Amino acid sequence: MKDQSSAKTANISARPSPMGTRQPLPRHQRSGSQFFPPNVLADEGDTSTEIASTPSTPSPTPRITIPPILTPEPTTAPVSTPKPSLSPTIDMEEETLPTPPPHSPPHPPPDADDEVMLDHSPPLTSLTPVPPKTTTPAPSSEEDLLRAHLAVAETNRSIIRSNGVNSLMVIPQFTPVPQGGFPHIHLAHAAQLFDFQAAKVITAWLKVPHPKILIRVFNHDGKNPSVKGPILVERLRRAITEIAHFIHQDEEKVKVSPPCPEANSVETDRPLSFLAYNISEETKTLILNQRIWSSTDISFVAHQFSINSPPLLLFCLHGFSTTDTNTVKSAVHDTWTEDMTRWDIGDILSECEIPEEKVHIVAWDFINSLWVEHLDFKASGGISLPRYNIFAVSPTSNPTVWTKLRAYLHSLTYPSELEGSGTAVNFIPCPLCHSIAHPCRLCPFPNVPLWNGPKHNVNLRPSNTNMRGRGRGRRTPA
Repeated sequence: MKDQSSAKTANISARPSPMGTRQPLPRHQRSGSQFFPPNVLADEGDTSTEIASTPSTPSPTPRITIPPILTPEPTTAPVSTPKPSLSPTIDMEEETLPTPPPHSPPHPPPDADDEVMLDHSPPLTSLTPVPPKTTTPAPSSEEDLLRAHLAVAETNRSIIRSNGVNSLMVIPQFTPVPQGGFPHIHLAHAAQLFDFQAAKVITAWLKVPHPKILIRVFNHDGKNPSVKGPILVERLRRAITEIAHFIHQDEEKVKVSPPCPEANSVETDRPLSFLAYNISEETKTLILNQRIWSSTDISFVAHQFSINSPPLLLFCLHGFSTTDTNTVKSAVHDTWTEDMTRWDIGDILSECEIPEEKVHIVAWDFINSLWVEHLDFKASGGISLPRYNIFAVSPTSNPTVWTKLRAYLHSLTYPSELEGSGTAVNFIPCPLCHSIAHPCRLCPFPNVPLWNGPKHNVNLRPSNTNMRGRGRGRRTPA
């Protein structure tokens, strides 16, 4: 050992290091490839392949005597400063390794050293020097990305063209949807679409698979079902087929089931609903979205095959001498908010699924949802006899509770301070659209632009003045 040390000292004296002759001496006794074989250094925790390969090189000892200490001390940087006398093996290592920051050691730390370096930024920069070169977008990648987006956009456009049922379509045969939509058709109760229908027919309709819809034809009174039924069925089938063909561009074998009354039903109790089935989901969605379809052959309204929520229309009032809806609304609101009335409303609502602790809040919500609609009724001579439809949002879908609540509110009297007192009156259903909210003369559908359906009956009977001299009898000489 002394002979090797003496030879090494002579070598250093012959070629002094720029860092001083004192630097390699204290480190010569602590580390060095001549004292530790390569396998010993690897066993002591140094996993760096660069350090393990340095003992085999004939390079001078000042470069090889870098201590394999895991702690990253800044003082190791000046020791590792490359010198012109480094061997080609060391230069190859520096070329293959990523360029470290100025304050980091020349050797990239092994995996075990990454945990020690977590508090410093070098591990982040040492792990990601190559990705920026590969992730820099080239013009070809931008072109590929643009083409990918264009391909998706074309796919979406084709989907919209073939199945765009979320937006209302304009089919030339039918009345287009007016601005603000078609008027609403109010039903008497949630199951009115099944009124007077034979029980066996309802059972058969329930077994028909979805998609299916219920249809009511404008101006259909249900009379002569054996004669009118087949005609309306064929017209409905043709109309729905035209709608389906507008979407799918192919033929759909649409089927329509006519209404059927009970065998022992009263003459006036006639069912009015038809069932349309064997249609696609897209056709069903389009028909229900537009809801009203009017052509020169037939006009109808479509409903979902389900039990609707309770109607918003509660009852109709007459007896007020004003046409101001705010006055009528105040009279109704004041009556509903009286202590006794409010208590009765809460008592009725407590019979349904509403929790007992929330009945008081739900009753107030129901009262505050009130709104009023004016109906321009007139008597002979053009005298105004206004009526008012009373609406409110039901807090429950229980049919028994809702029927009891409406019957209770229907029985009340609604006095005002200066405009008289209102009482409930029976509805007059419209034979055109089958809504209970207005009589035929006040039906809003004939006033819809480009309406193809039934119109108001206009009395063309001339007055007595115009009929003078045109009946039988002697004519006066000219």
